[in-house]
Amino acid sequence: MKTSLRAAALAAALLPCLALGFSFDDVHFWVGEGTNRMVVVIDWNVPDEPSSLAWGYRWNGAAPAMARAISDIAREDPRLHYASSQSSWGTSVDGFGYDLADVAAAFDPASGTASVPGALAGGYVGPFYWAQSPGTGSDFASAAWTYGSGVDLDLAAPGGWYCFKHTNWQTWESSEPVAEPAAAESPYAWRVVAADVAAYTGWDGLSSDPVVALGAPARTVSGYNDIPVHPATPGDVAWETDRIVKLATATDKDVGGSITLEFDHPVADDPRNPFGLDFIVFSYRFLTIRGGYYSTSDPASVSPLADTMYAPAARVEASADGETWFDAGTGLSGEKAFAPTLGYRYDPESPDPEIFAGTSFENGWWGAPADATRPVDPAFDLEACKGLTLAEICRRYDGSAGGTGFDIGGLDLPRDEQGRKYIRFVRITSLEPGGEISVDAVSDVAPAPSFRNWVDAHFPFSERPGVTKSTVCANGETALVNAALGLAPDAPAPAAWAIEGFDPATRTLAAPLAPLASDLVRLRASTNLAASAWSVSIPLWTGTNALGRPLLRAQDPATADSPAAFFRLELHE
Repeated sequence: MKTSLRAAALAAALLPCLALGFSFDDVHFWVGEGTNRMVVVIDWNVPDEPSSLAWGYRWNGAAPAMARAISDIAREDPRLHYASSQSSWGTSVDGFGYDLADVAAAFDPASGTASVPGALAGGYVGPFYWAQSPGTGSDFASAAWTYGSGVDLDLAAPGGWYCFKHTNWQTWESSEPVAEPAAAESPYAWRVVAADVAAYTGWDGLSSDPVVALGAPARTVSGYNDIPVHPATPGDVAWETDRIVKLATATDKDVGGSITLEFDHPVADDPRNPFGLDFIVFSYRFLTIRGGYYSTSDPASVSPLADTMYAPAARVEASADGETWFDAGTGLSGEKAFAPTLGYRYDPESPDPEIFAGTSFENGWWGAPADATRPVDPAFDLEACKGLTLAEICRRYDGSAGGTGFDIGGLDLPRDEQGRKYIRFVRITSLEPGGEISVDAVSDVAPAPSFRNWVDAHFPFSERPGVTKSTVCANGETALVNAALGLAPDAPAPAAWAIEGFDPATRTLAAPLAPLASDLVRLRASTNLAASAWSVSIPLWTGTNALGRPLLRAQDPATADSPAAFFRLELHE
């Protein structure tokens, strides 16, 4: 948003809203931990679409700037993308994109384009802008809306609502109300369908309330005695009664309990899912460290690890309808039950000073939250941990929050409209007397961008953290070029890649690119090559040509009287 629009916005009247009943209780996706809560609403103002979505945000201590809250939400939800810019009014949000189909769509929010038809994208285009509107009230209908200034100047308000609406700044007083939001889909289990869990009062402080298995896995360990609150790590996991449920039963000491959890959306066997894994179970398991360890000291100094792990046995089942069940295996049992939860990425070069602000924990090692929708490489297991420090283990997680991943591809499940097998329910049953297994969370694996999947497929996990798009491979090309062309790092040098041809009737381009590589490519169009006035969009993939190569559909912004005459493709970061 430009400075002139900011100045005008400060004098604006109230932003109208519909008298509807969406409340905090209707939010599915909560980001962060803490007792303070607020809701962020994004309204794309798109007709005939579920264009208004809501996310919840939690925190403790001082209120963070809204810029921080928006960044945290976008980082936690892989389907949400946004673009921002700086002006004399501070940070402005210029556009949001949302992957409605959950297929790792690529977005350019600044130009309002996406690589998948039907995905929501918006941007600063002409006179349109995002009106940010903080308000407070027990539900969406009662919130009092006003225009704000900059997202790093506004603070999150406990109990508040904060809305972004794509609207016309010249007519905002008469613009349509902010639409009542729908709950943004959560990547975590949303509802407890059934549970056989008895009241439990054990030494480990775990819960007998099955509801605590919903939502994201615990990222921190609460302080106790003289130990402050600190991050969860593979050697020091969360355990409090409001975090993890223990599947213990009182009726039969020789039989463990069970819990059935439901997602608010189909969990698909997506070809983009890292390592072919589709959902992750986070449970109470940890690496045994000689002498004990609390995550308040430098993890690089914690060595060696004992070669054992606490991992009780359990059976995991999956279902599409909650009635017909398929055995997903006992992958939570034994040494292959890796990996214990990691709350934050090990990043001593740039630790985040805000994540433990207001506590006595001096954070010198932990950065962004680890990704609970990305599994750890199955090749990295307990055996691979031997001889490593805790810091080295955390780096080998490669951004993941851990958990044990499961693949539904081999199960006899129904398929969605895209031909992918899917589930909505997960059932976990203890296989040990007394119900030793404990459940923290269950998550849907997020499909990864093309480049990330290419790196996972072609580089050993020990090398993966050092591979970037500009890394030069054995054939002399960068990793980005090889990924776009579908070549392995050691493949022969590719021939020059170019547009093969353009069909005016269908307005499609054919290019020798790798399948599912739309997030690595931009399409530019121009009506006048000499003027170099190139529009920018992200290609839409429409099938394959006779050689089996993907086809691109040109998004031509020109009028029918002056159609685009020139096109070019380019790789982008």
